[in-house]
Amino acid sequence: MPSPTVLLTILCLILLASCAASEEEPVWKVTQIRDHIYELTTDGGGYAVKVIASVGDDGLLIVDAGQKRTAEDLKTALQTLGYGLPAIIINTHSHIEHTAGNMVFGKAPVIIGHENLRTRLTSGGFLFDEFPEEALPEITFADSLNLFFNGELVRLVAFPGAHDDSDIIVWFTGSKIVCVGALVNGRHFPSVDEKTGDVLKYPEITGRVISLLPEDVTIVPGHGEDCTLADARVFHDMLVKTTEIVRVGLAQGKDAATLQKEDVLADWADFEISYVDRATWIEYLATGLAGEGSPRDTRETLHEPMYYAIKQQGVDAAIKQYHELKASRRDDYKFDEDTLVGIAYKLYTNDKYPEAVKFFELCAGEYPAGKYTALCFNFTGNAYSKMNNRELAIKSYRRALEIAPGDEYATKKLEELDAEKK
Repeated sequence: MPSPTVLLTILCLILLASCAASEEEPVWKVTQIRDHIYELTTDGGGYAVKVIASVGDDGLLIVDAGQKRTAEDLKTALQTLGYGLPAIIINTHSHIEHTAGNMVFGKAPVIIGHENLRTRLTSGGFLFDEFPEEALPEITFADSLNLFFNGELVRLVAFPGAHDDSDIIVWFTGSKIVCVGALVNGRHFPSVDEKTGDVLKYPEITGRVISLLPEDVTIVPGHGEDCTLADARVFHDMLVKTTEIVRVGLAQGKDAATLQKEDVLADWADFEISYVDRATWIEYLATGLAGEGSPRDTRETLHEPMYYAIKQQGVDAAIKQYHELKASRRDDYKFDEDTLVGIAYKLYTNDKYPEAVKFFELCAGEYPAGKYTALCFNFTGNAYSKMNNRELAIKSYRRALEIAPGDEYATKKLEELDAEKK
């Protein structure tokens, strides 16, 4: 799961992108970047999502599989390459915009990833995605793995612990192409998984990636622009210098808010990307440095009890259990706004609209002045619209506007509903 600030940004981007595009499915752009290597790119909701395809006599191999909602379009785009569906899918790490597309390719592809990947996709928030067995990795590794496919050695090397605990790189050695997920994010700040990542490990791990690669390699990040090894060194330099700036600021008694107000990373403004601006990067670093040497929060998340309660007894039983756990086991479980909105969004994206409504409403009720409150009502309005309940959709969008006057998304949706009535 990304940090709270990044999660909020991504959810807002998804809403605005769907508003601008009337929720049409994104189209994959196909670009040949080497003799038999293709790059497929789509809009993930305000940021690029990439898939790399190797085609040849051995068939089709892809690196990452995009989001579930774009996967059918990905299948169509891949079929234009003339080699059928993938024989192999390699996931660079666990995040859903890289792995959820696994679900649409059936049992045929062999899925490969880090040894932590299977556990990640069957626990925590991923429970709500309900990955079937055929969408989970069949081959996993801890250190490295070599494949010989389409006439070249493909090296898979594990670098877990910075962005996520299942990070690997996929290096097409003959084609001189390497897929790096977010270990090198072009000239952009990366995100860090709140549960399994560690911002303080980024400089060391990225440095090891750079030291492994030859000068003439083309680096393909999961979201940023393709870049050179020289660009990767600039990215690494940013990691080192910004970490030190925030470290010094904290040592002077300043907090993250003060460092953001002072704009101490102004010199790195051009590293901003839609989901991580420099204020968010300061927050990442300040949080990591504040916890340096301290044990991680070992409390359980609410994902597992909520998922199984919904699955076995329904959403009302899950909400009842939430309140019971909050009353009796506050020290055992982590209760926060981000978990609730994350569960609600997972239910929403998996078309479980009545359940999503209940959890968005729970989140808004538990955190009436929270950072997600207006967003909860916007998503509730969307869910009611998908359930053909126009009256409750309008009520939800109006509630969003009460909380956030001038909210662009709610305003647009109300205009659309009014136009439909006329």
